[in-house]
Amino acid sequence: MHKKAQAIQKQNIAPHVLSSGGYEYLEQELLVEKTKKKLEEAAQLGSIDGVIEPPSPVRRHVKWKMARTKKTGEMMTEAAQEIAEKIVSHFQLTIRIIFQYFVNVMYNYVFSV
Repeated sequence: MHKKAQAIQKQNIAPHVLSSGGYEYLEQELLVEKTKKKLEEAAQLGSIDGVIEPPSPVRRHVKWKMARTKKTGEMMTEAAQEIAEKIVSHFQLTIRIIFQYFVNVMYNYVFSV
C-alpha cells in the first residue's frame, strides 16, 4: 500500500505546502489579513467607529495559489506556476466578460427608456 501511495504522489505536479490545518487554516489566516487591512484603511481615513463590514470570502484561485507558494514567495514547482498563471488569466477574462455584459445591459436599459 505504501508503494502505491508513493506512485500516486509522484504524479502530483503541483503539490501544496500547507500545514496540518490545510485549506481551512489558510482561509482563516487570509481572512484575518483582509480584516487587518480593512481596519488599517479605516484608520487612515479617520473613520473608525468600531463597525466595519466583514471581509469578502477568499476566492478559490487565491487559496489554490497561496497553498502552493513557499514562505519565500516562490511557487513549489514550475508546473504549479504555469497552472497558477492560467487560472489567473482565466479569472481575469471571466471578469472582463461579466463587466462587458453588465455594461451592455445598462447601455440597452438607459437607451430603451
